[in-house]
Amino acid sequence: MGIEYSVSEGVATITINRPERKNAILLAMRTDIQHAFEKAQDDDEVRAIILTGAGSDFSAGADISEMGGGGTRGALMRMRHMHRMSRAVAMTNKPVIAAVRGVCIGMSWSLALSCDMIVAAEDARFQFAFRHIGLAPDGGAAFLLTRHVPLQRAKEILYSGRFVSGAEAQQLGLALYALPADDVFAKAQELAQGFAQSPTIALGMAKRLLDAAPAQTFEQALDFEANIQPLMVTTDDFKEGTTAFKEKRKPTYRGG
Repeated sequence: MGIEYSVSEGVATITINRPERKNAILLAMRTDIQHAFEKAQDDDEVRAIILTGAGSDFSAGADISEMGGGGTRGALMRMRHMHRMSRAVAMTNKPVIAAVRGVCIGMSWSLALSCDMIVAAEDARFQFAFRHIGLAPDGGAAFLLTRHVPLQRAKEILYSGRFVSGAEAQQLGLALYALPADDVFAKAQELAQGFAQSPTIALGMAKRLLDAAPAQTFEQALDFEANIQPLMVTTDDFKEGTTAFKEKRKPTYRGG
C-alpha cells in the first residue's frame, strides 16, 4: 500500500497503490509521490516516467477522511504537501505520461494534467468534484485546465463538477489518447520507451520552452531559445544525432 516505484529500460513507473480505496491519496502519500518524482529526476538512468494507479482506477483524489480539522494551520499544511507534490511532477525535466483508467478525481486529475500527456481509457471518469463538497479547485486545477481548453469550457467543467469520460477528454484535448482500458498501460509504455531512446536533455529543454511560452512575448521566447541552443550543441546526443544523419543510420542516444 502507498506508492510503488520501479525502473525498467530507462522508464520509471510510479504507481499509486491503494486499490481498496480507489487509490485515494493520503497526506503521507503526497510526500511519497513527491520523493518518487525527485528520485526519478535525479537518476540519469531514468529517461521517461509513467504515473498510474494500481488496479482498475487511477485515483479518487485526496482521501476525504483527512479533509478538515486542524483549523487554518492544518489546511495550510495540507496545501503545502499537495503543492510540493504537484511541483515535483510538473517540473521534472523528463517526459511524464499519466496512464489513466477508472476514476481520476479532484487533486488526482490535477496531478494527471501536471504530466506531459495523458493516455486514458475510453470509459475513464475524470471529475473536478470540488463544488460538491464546498471547496474551490486546488492542485493547480484552474491553471492546468485553461492550458488545455477555452476558458468557458474550463468554467463549465469546474462549475458543474460533472464527469468527463476518457473519450470526451480526448476530444477536448485533455487526453492524448482514449483507448480500451486494457490497452492503456501498453500505450503509455510504448510512448515512454520511445522517449527513453530519445535525446534526454533536448526533450527536457523543449519542455522548458513549452512551459515558459504562454507567459512570454515572442521576443522573450527567442531570447530564451538563444540561451538554450548553444548549450545543446555541446551535448553528446547532438554529436551522435548529427553524425548518424551524415552516416545515414539511426542514432543511438544515451541522454548525455
